[in-house]
Amino acid sequence: MVDARFDRRRFLTMVGGTAVAAGTGGLLSACNTAESGQPSGPSTAQLPDYIASELVKPDLPATPEGVMAAYYRYPRTLVDAFSDKPGDGAGEVSIFTNMFNPVPPGLGGNGYWQELNKRVGAQLNITMTPSADYLNKLSTVIAGGDLPDVMLISARLTKRADVLTRLCADLSGLLSGSAVKDFPFLANIPRDSWLSTGYGSGIYAIPIPRGVAGTIMFSRQDLIRQRGLNPAPGSYQEFLELATGLTNAKANQWAFGHPKGVITFVGNMLNVPNVWREEGGAFTSEFETEQRKEAVARVAEMYRAGLFHPDAMGGKLQLRDLFGNGTLGLTSDGYAAWDILANTYKVEVGGIAAPGFSGGEGINRTGTPTFALTAFRKADPERLRKLLRICDWLATPLGTSEYMFRKFGVEGQHYTWRDDVPVRTALGNTEVKLPLEYVAEAPPILGPAEKARVDAQRAYQEKVVPRMLRNPAEGLYSDTSIDKSGELSKIIDNVELDIVSGRKPIGAWDEAVAQWRRAGGDQIRAEYVAARASQG
Repeated sequence: MVDARFDRRRFLTMVGGTAVAAGTGGLLSACNTAESGQPSGPSTAQLPDYIASELVKPDLPATPEGVMAAYYRYPRTLVDAFSDKPGDGAGEVSIFTNMFNPVPPGLGGNGYWQELNKRVGAQLNITMTPSADYLNKLSTVIAGGDLPDVMLISARLTKRADVLTRLCADLSGLLSGSAVKDFPFLANIPRDSWLSTGYGSGIYAIPIPRGVAGTIMFSRQDLIRQRGLNPAPGSYQEFLELATGLTNAKANQWAFGHPKGVITFVGNMLNVPNVWREEGGAFTSEFETEQRKEAVARVAEMYRAGLFHPDAMGGKLQLRDLFGNGTLGLTSDGYAAWDILANTYKVEVGGIAAPGFSGGEGINRTGTPTFALTAFRKADPERLRKLLRICDWLATPLGTSEYMFRKFGVEGQHYTWRDDVPVRTALGNTEVKLPLEYVAEAPPILGPAEKARVDAQRAYQEKVVPRMLRNPAEGLYSDTSIDKSGELSKIIDNVELDIVSGRKPIGAWDEAVAQWRRAGGDQIRAEYVAARASQG
């Protein structure tokens, strides 16, 4: 096994010998030397090839562009993805990750966890930390130097490039290009998700993938139908007519809750850049464009027209609840909320693709294709291969026996079937809570769900994915972007609320953008320019 102590000493020297600390932007805020501040990007790293898995045939296959595979039902005839135990010979494997659910019973009292270790062929010692505390706990682990075999690296981790390249294993010899074929389910992760794993000439992590569909303007299709409105507006004017038709203040009904998502949606009609625009290596922020300023002005007009909930400026509205009970007819949320809204509130949900402002097609901003990264302690190639095979096992798709066990446990003990849907038992609800999806995960899918909903979700993605606008800075790294994200976002959020609410005129936008640039926006730009230049 490779000794990582030298790298750790060098790293701690770089940060002044202090324990890494979690600040508003994430970890390692104590890292402020010139050396650690160098921007990083996937300069010469050869990312893994995308090799779509054909082991299980979905009802509707994924597309190379990013449309998700879709399933109408859970397959009852399962396929074994592995004929052996992927971690055989790995012994104890320490894993450090976060979680959003209550902590499950420990290994000694958890039959599911014991069965997991048996199937994997290794003893997975998983340390689970609630998400709110994860950055602080990870800072302690990094400062202590006794790194786990496998650890989740948060997207909010400052000095992420230094942590990965100095302390973690370079996986490029095992994953670059066609080498990834030895891990067929990691190879099944779309290329967009791998962009943030490469630094210099190496690959230092595997991604926890997310869909590129991004944020969706959701609509109450049932309410739209009842009122005879157009569910697919073809211009800004038609969208305005839809919002007006969904608003009836006397009946406690409005089109919108909070203005933020509406500004983005109108911006999509106006072809506002996705965070940044790049031309010839030069970067322009979306905030610096006239189109972004116009989007704010248009939403201010909507607010004056009474299309927003009267408490929209308070920031404390429970948007999903209000959408579910019909108070709001439209709401902006992540793509995964489609099922949450439909299942929780038993309503018919639709997604509106942004039209062009005056007609035709608008654009669709891609979402962040990676939730977080999974990195590995430096070790000899054979041990890293075993750890990657365990992650490959954890990334098997729906329709495999491995997936069903991972998500639901042992049939008859942890779940039973009800109308072709696996339903967890009381024991399953207690034991099958290990946050394995934050170690490695298969690409997201549509369904399984009722055919009409899956078809609607698929039709939406087939419409918007071909017109998706990517963020050209995706995969580039900026310390300032992470360190000052909260401060910079507050500048823009405040001026948006002031303008939309009428407290300030639209002219206040230019002053706020200038403040944003001084506070860090220009520094982010410089770091992205340098990172792009390093790619040659």
